[in-house]
Amino acid sequence: MASEPTDPPPVPQKETAHADEDACKALVPAGEAQPQPQLHPHPEPEAPKESPEKVVEKLPEKPGSMDRDIALAKVNEEKNLSHIKAWEENEKSKSMNKYNKIVAKINAWENARKASAEAKLKKKEEQLEEKRAAYVEKMKNQIAEVHKKAEERRAVAEAKRGEEFVLADEKGAKFRASGRVPKSFLCFGD
Repeated sequence: MASEPTDPPPVPQKETAHADEDACKALVPAGEAQPQPQLHPHPEPEAPKESPEKVVEKLPEKPGSMDRDIALAKVNEEKNLSHIKAWEENEKSKSMNKYNKIVAKINAWENARKASAEAKLKKKEEQLEEKRAAYVEKMKNQIAEVHKKAEERRAVAEAKRGEEFVLADEKGAKFRASGRVPKSFLCFGD
């Protein structure tokens, strides 16, 4: 037959020390000095600490033990809740660190791409500025060439006009000397 597990003996409490004092007082007559209770320099070794649940199971059922069981259960529950909260905070911290690393990588990537694009843009702007300057120079040269040709043509036209004036003066002097009227001149008043 298997033996049923029995409850372990109750844990000694401080009340036993008071009971010993009372027993000593009863043995000593009233007129004599009562011996002082001996204090043990080394307290009794406590039983190894076990989880509160096991302690709750092993405590004997006494009227005050229910309150103690409830208090131990509350302490155990608070301990579990604090462990859960610490774990939760740790996980959140890990997640936040991971997020910050990812965001830092994204920001570094973005900054590198922006710097590359800005460098290309600046290089292209410099190239376009060089082309623009060359084109502006070319256009100024064309304008100067056109202006030069226009001045030459004006000079030719001015010379031709001067020659025509001289020729007209010569022909007018010839017509005056001969007294004839030129054929190309039309007079509408006479």
